[in-house]
Amino acid sequence: MTEQNPLFREPQDNQPRIELTAEAEHDLDKLSITRRPLPLPDMPATAALRKVGMRMERNPRTNLDDDARKAAAALQVQPERAALLVTEQPNNVSLLSEVAVPGGGLAALECQAWTRMLFPLYQPRIAGSSLSVTAPQLLDARDEHGAPLAQARCEFPSPKHLADLVHETVLRTLEVPRADYSDSIMQRGVSEPLLVILVRVTFTDGSPSRVLPVVVDGISRLSSAAKTRTGRTNEGTADAVVEDLLRDVNSLRRAVRDEVAGYNTAYQRGLTDQVVRVGQSATVPIRLIVGAHNGNTPEAGQ
Repeated sequence: MTEQNPLFREPQDNQPRIELTAEAEHDLDKLSITRRPLPLPDMPATAALRKVGMRMERNPRTNLDDDARKAAAALQVQPERAALLVTEQPNNVSLLSEVAVPGGGLAALECQAWTRMLFPLYQPRIAGSSLSVTAPQLLDARDEHGAPLAQARCEFPSPKHLADLVHETVLRTLEVPRADYSDSIMQRGVSEPLLVILVRVTFTDGSPSRVLPVVVDGISRLSSAAKTRTGRTNEGTADAVVEDLLRDVNSLRRAVRDEVAGYNTAYQRGLTDQVVRVGQSATVPIRLIVGAHNGNTPEAGQ
């Protein structure tokens, strides 16, 4: 699971982009919304999220460490559904999606995630750009016994370097021609799943390590969804993503919860520009990698 793996590259096929005039962008009477936003579910209770992690731990097809399981569970918009999908089934049946890769396979949880809890690192579309912070190589992760895990690891000099790279990645992505899908997302949300892996980020300055849900396929959609939700400029969007990146887990959870509560209250009063923005972009479909194995059987990776 390295940065050279073609599975983790941004697709080169551009999504169709809908051109809107400056006036129409903020005028819902003129904006053709092809998917009407709906009320958002409340932030799930901690107990519901904990069940997702426990079910993952018991399923032999999944192999994440404890911190990665917690990070995977925290993303869930519909934890009851996620818990069902990661539950080990009888007769060797799996409700996880299988993704074939050279030398083995990956198990993916198809689910809905809170957009603000996802972050980009390496972006092939801007690989030719001169970045102030070099994107680190994503390396394979292993458990204490040397067995491979379905997650990656990388290292930064400090949290500031991580924040600078994320900021620059979002900003440069939105500046790439035809990579800003915010108008399209404003109209119909995000329909194609983002591919997400769990990455343990360590820092050479001694700062505590952390596990990040990292988008490795769909960074343009992620950045555009952030721009749709905030309604900010490209620079302001990058600032907002970094602000969430630097929050601790509980602070980010509270921020998402408050945004959802405010949205649902405003939704009852009718659609406005900001209601549509949040409704179309607060959640996104993802394919979350939770298992990896060598050969033809999941047991080979355990």
